[in-house]
Amino acid sequence: MTRGCEVCEALSGATSSIFETEHWTAVLSPEQGYLGSTFVGLKRHVSSLSELSDEEWAELHQVIKKFERAVRGAFGAQVFNWVCLMNNAFKAAEPKPHVHWRVRPRYDARVQVGEHVFADPNFAHHYDKHHTARVDEVVRSQIQSAIQACL
Repeated sequence: MTRGCEVCEALSGATSSIFETEHWTAVLSPEQGYLGSTFVGLKRHVSSLSELSDEEWAELHQVIKKFERAVRGAFGAQVFNWVCLMNNAFKAAEPKPHVHWRVRPRYDARVQVGEHVFADPNFAHHYDKHHTARVDEVVRSQIQSAIQACL
């Protein structure tokens, strides 16, 4: 773990892990504006995609297949937006970029989880980073369990 790295800290303290592989960890995001939004981080600290080993790339392919299949099975996601921007790392005085992905599943219909209804008002368009929804621990746990049941 690299001291002061937000990604390293998030991965080490993750309480809503969906699954792990040898090289990657998938953690449900606290932000659920897009149902099933997840953070997928490389377990070792590297600052660029070009630093990934062939084994890490190959395993990432399996992580993508596994995650998308599970979320599609749990909630009927139509498409997945995978972004690896790492811009926030450079806001710090001493940048510590760390390879990770933010995944936003997208839906063409409303989905209900417990008492909470999720809607994707911009489906078929770029995701809206301001489309946010914090859910309580009960709903978060239901989302996590539903995805894990489809792994």
